[in-house]
Amino acid sequence: MASSNSCQNKIIWLSIIQGWAILLVIIGHVNGFNYHVEGELYPFSLAVHKFCYSFHMPLFMFVSGGLLYLTRISREWGTLRLYKDKVRRLMIPFVFFTTIAFLIKIPFAGVSKSGLDMSVAGFLNAFFDPSSGPLKEMWFVGTLMWLMLLYPVYKTALKYPVMELVLLGVSIVPFISGVGFNIKGWFSLSGIADYGFYFLSGILFFKYNCLKIFEIKLWPVVIVTLLYVAAFVCIDSERFNVVTAVLGILMSFGWGVRVVKVFPKLFGSFRDHSFQIFLVGIFPQMFLELLVWKRIHSEAFLVPFYFISVVAALAVGVLVSKIGSKISFPFLRWCLGLK
Repeated sequence: MASSNSCQNKIIWLSIIQGWAILLVIIGHVNGFNYHVEGELYPFSLAVHKFCYSFHMPLFMFVSGGLLYLTRISREWGTLRLYKDKVRRLMIPFVFFTTIAFLIKIPFAGVSKSGLDMSVAGFLNAFFDPSSGPLKEMWFVGTLMWLMLLYPVYKTALKYPVMELVLLGVSIVPFISGVGFNIKGWFSLSGIADYGFYFLSGILFFKYNCLKIFEIKLWPVVIVTLLYVAAFVCIDSERFNVVTAVLGILMSFGWGVRVVKVFPKLFGSFRDHSFQIFLVGIFPQMFLELLVWKRIHSEAFLVPFYFISVVAALAVGVLVSKIGSKISFPFLRWCLGLK
């Protein structure tokens, strides 16, 4: 059994990875705005976009799967208990923030790039199909909820190595075949084909303590990093992006376990508030784009705007999390994704 000091190091290391993952997500969200007058991204924005989107959401799913194993499966949580927990942690924030986003976007419907169906049908459809709603980022919560509903499957498969291999093989079929779920709506059900492999891989990574590969020597981390760079430069096919994503995940894990020994407080100001940053961070970014960037719209201010947008998302997310943690009414805390 690992010592208490080792367990603490793992918690800190995982927190750093969560901080890194949410940082990539909010940087990637800045690119949700068209920075060039013709609607194309500037070269800097294009490079940032390509880097973040090469592995940031697979990393988020991988960490989510790992956390499910670490905090639920390994502690033998029952299925009903798990479902109740995820309804509180995922479904309630999904409904709350989709509604808030709908109400906020109504006054800005005329200037919004994607527009907004302000009818009752449009409001209801925002829950059925997050990608067509006012807060498209909620597809992640929908897909994650579907993956959580497979909890009994994971618990059964993890008892038998052969079943683990079969399940992992099934999850990678969409990448090999190039065919995903051609299903629109249904609470982002199609995301299972795109991200189930990463989620399951995170579960198995934690179960078999694969972290030890990077704990002993530095050279595996360096090799994985070089392989990621090669894949990032050479692979330009969506079908094989899984290679780049997996290498990006391993690179992040590898450096995370090394960095924690030197900078244990890295991302300490926001890493424990990642879900709240994901939920609310997009709002200040959208307002900055509407009120600031559309007025400036100059390549010379691009990097400073990136910095301001990212800091604003982090600051608002942390503030909401800290204020929410002091609320005594449980349901309001659940709306903010807090326990």
